[in-house]
Amino acid sequence: MELLKVKTIDEMKKIINETFKDLTLENETIEISHGLGRVLSSDIVSTMDVPHFDRSVVDGYAVKLTDIQGASNAIPGFLRITGEVQMGKETTESLHQGETLYVPTGGMVPSGTEAMIMIEYTEKLGTKDLAIYTNAGANENMMRIGDDIRNGELVFSRGHLLRPQDIGVLSALGYQHIEVYKRPRLSIISTGDEIIRPGETPKPGEVIDINTPALAAVAKRLGAEVISTSYARDDREEIRSAVVKGIENGDMVILSGGSSMGEKDYTVQVIDGLGQVLLHGLAVKPGKPTILGTVSQKPVIGLPGQPAAAIMVLMIVLQEFMKRYYGQDVFKYQTVQGILMENIHAAPGRRTFQTVSISKTENGIEVRPSHGKSGMITLLSYSDGYIEITENEEGKNTGDQVEVTLF
Repeated sequence: MELLKVKTIDEMKKIINETFKDLTLENETIEISHGLGRVLSSDIVSTMDVPHFDRSVVDGYAVKLTDIQGASNAIPGFLRITGEVQMGKETTESLHQGETLYVPTGGMVPSGTEAMIMIEYTEKLGTKDLAIYTNAGANENMMRIGDDIRNGELVFSRGHLLRPQDIGVLSALGYQHIEVYKRPRLSIISTGDEIIRPGETPKPGEVIDINTPALAAVAKRLGAEVISTSYARDDREEIRSAVVKGIENGDMVILSGGSSMGEKDYTVQVIDGLGQVLLHGLAVKPGKPTILGTVSQKPVIGLPGQPAAAIMVLMIVLQEFMKRYYGQDVFKYQTVQGILMENIHAAPGRRTFQTVSISKTENGIEVRPSHGKSGMITLLSYSDGYIEITENEEGKNTGDQVEVTLF
């Protein structure tokens, strides 16, 4: 076992893809009301047409095109009102030349309708006659059967991340339950004699735990389920017991703190004793003392204790694991392009992840580095994202076009 012989990000990804190539997720059936943020484990194919009847998308009147050809404010068209469609009811009426019927938004249009005219462009003349002050094109302001979704059409593919609008589509197709992937189950262990729980009053030398809730939020953002959080003092057996319990109950264990080479940094020893250390030292800034190991063929990640470094590293490493679990990069971070407004110096030979803030101006998006130390949680909170500087770059210069990965 070699300690702190750092690996690059690309080497880390290769280790993950080779060692954990067989990671898979089981399926489960859930109600669509719980589907937001879940990933489909099977294709969704429509079993119906949407809409399943010809319907109006405006409040207005059904017309034949020849009846309103050339109609305008100066020369209106005149039609006979023969009835109206009731909302939510089937109509058996048919539209004939020289006639019109009122149809509310979403109502079923009568057979023979060639377009709908918005009520704003009409004027009733008494109770039976209508003046129309505009013309229309074929099928204007109406939807035909299957215009939205056709019966037999592939709507969503396996691996699709469900958004709010997707839940609406599934509801329109009549789905009440869907098949999704189970989320990878993670345990988070915060280590250190100095760590106390949120809500407790710290004494001099004690530190309120920041990492556990923040790391849990990162895990959830990337499609994982946090099944337990726990604390362990700087004691080898206590850390070992917590790791064993996490491995038995879940799919992955994440430890924060104790990942370096200090006198009480036991994380690497525990992983090595229970399984295998695959990596101890990642060529990144911040987050060099990162550990990656395997216990019972399950991943174990050891993170630095500094909150900002721990969060940044987990964002990078865990996203690679989520690609393995889900078979594709489902939970992508959004990116924007902008112009760098200050010089940034990078650490030679290390991938630098520099936090930045962005602002929209009349000249485009301006990007500025966030200044602070890796122990400052506000360094991330006051930032909008980060830019990545490769190992072969000395930094970035004012005026450079950069890609910002948003938090």
